[in-house]
Amino acid sequence: MKKVLVFLFLFTPMLFSFNVFSKEVISSEVEEDSTVQKSVNIFGTDLSSKSNDIKLKYEAGSGLEFKGGDAFKLNIGARIQFRFESAEKNQEKRGPTSSDGSEGTSHDFQTRRFQLTFNGYAYSPDIFYKYSICSDKNGTGCVGADGFGIEDAYFGYKTGEVLRLTVGQMHVPHTLEALTSSSKLTFVDRSSKHLTFERDHGIKLDLSMPNKTLMLTGFLGAGLGGNNARGSSQADVWDKIYVTRIEWTPFGKMKYGQVDLKKSDEMKLRIGASQLWWNGLNVYYTGSAFKEEDGTTSLGHSGKLDDRIEDIATAYSKNGKTALTGVTYLDISSRTYDVGFKYKGLSGEFEYTTLTGDESILGYGKESLDWARIQGNYHITNGWVAGYRYGVRDNSDQKKDKILEHTYQVSKYFVGHNLKINADYGYINEQQLTGDDKQTRTIRVQAQLKF
Repeated sequence: MKKVLVFLFLFTPMLFSFNVFSKEVISSEVEEDSTVQKSVNIFGTDLSSKSNDIKLKYEAGSGLEFKGGDAFKLNIGARIQFRFESAEKNQEKRGPTSSDGSEGTSHDFQTRRFQLTFNGYAYSPDIFYKYSICSDKNGTGCVGADGFGIEDAYFGYKTGEVLRLTVGQMHVPHTLEALTSSSKLTFVDRSSKHLTFERDHGIKLDLSMPNKTLMLTGFLGAGLGGNNARGSSQADVWDKIYVTRIEWTPFGKMKYGQVDLKKSDEMKLRIGASQLWWNGLNVYYTGSAFKEEDGTTSLGHSGKLDDRIEDIATAYSKNGKTALTGVTYLDISSRTYDVGFKYKGLSGEFEYTTLTGDESILGYGKESLDWARIQGNYHITNGWVAGYRYGVRDNSDQKKDKILEHTYQVSKYFVGHNLKINADYGYINEQQLTGDDKQTRTIRVQAQLKF
């Protein structure tokens, strides 16, 4: 009940707005340029559906723009990330093989990401849309799809900078690193063990204070992940995801994106927190994994949602909760706290996330894991940036099961994030209860072109 009340609290302003879309009331009680009057204009009958004057322009990072007044705007853009990666696994000590079963040295070229994006507005500048198709890791998959898939597919309505309502497939607005586009990272990629929920289908409401120092976000998702539909065996369930997120930017709006390329003279600061609930998963616990009710079929989730279920199963098995098996209900929750800043070329981020599973039939109760990241970067001169990232993940409350990450990077930015080369050296140590730890050392160089 508490989660529903919180969600309704965030969505109440939207419902209220719909009740005041009466032209007679508005014309007598509000000014012509007010936010409510603009809303009336949108939901009235005066939408622009035709334009005879099409203007064309190009801007780096935003793509090719076709604009026809208030009737429509279309930006067409693309980006590609090409990467070289060299990895050494378990060469420091001849311990157990890595989690993927490999051992030794490997070198690889890959197209890490390819993306084609269409975005803009239709009928009014306040009715926006975005469609992105993508391919990851040489075309092996994208957001839960095989090969080419949909990354973002949403549209919505906004009233200035105050209210923004979005429906479709989008980011689950939870962890900071996941909300930051992979095109705007200063390291080659995100932390290897971060706890992200990737994308889902749902509805999202963003409310921002007029001074742009406080933003509230509410999200209700289907709980299936991106590029996925509910199977026939799941017809009687709804594994809904609720998310509430709050961000405070005391010195003004701060966009998601790492590194301070502009060497800001004024401090930029963001403090955020988010709570996620994913309840009522009808699953079969095998003692080492969660499956469909038949006990053999993999759960019908995709993207990173299935990874989070595997994390919970690992925590249960590490704590010896394996004797009882069978059909049960699983509630998953996650909480995150984050801070980010930029000032005079120096930038940094801190993030701490917990993930908890609660099994309610077999009597195993709760198990949790957590992850923390801290990083800093400095823009030295002329687009040269250096930085360091530390990450630690604790897979359960058992000893010696932490994963530690140390990553050092240097990057060269030619046209901001739109044309850049990132390089980093990473060291990951996976603790083992018995025997030597698992080590992985990587050297990665990645070039990105975005237009």
